[in-house]
Amino acid sequence: MKKDRLFIGVYPTGIVYADTEVEERGDYRRLAFLPFHSLVLELYEKVPPNLARRIKRHAAKITARKGEKFQVSTCGQTVTLGQ
Repeated sequence: MKKDRLFIGVYPTGIVYADTEVEERGDYRRLAFLPFHSLVLELYEKVPPNLARRIKRHAAKITARKGEKFQVSTCGQTVTLGQ
């Protein structure tokens, strides 16, 4: 079974998208960031086209939920998307 190359991490300020096949400074190479406050996707340079499409699809689903509460931790902390 092949490991998924795209890592999607939920952090307190937004969603980080990274490439698990490429390391930079000891961590997965970041591809994009979706801040919860603005919901404006920041797509970084040199993102493989197939991963860029997946990132944009995922980010669009989150962006469509603007105004909703979104859980950012396992203890139940939430943020309101777009604020």
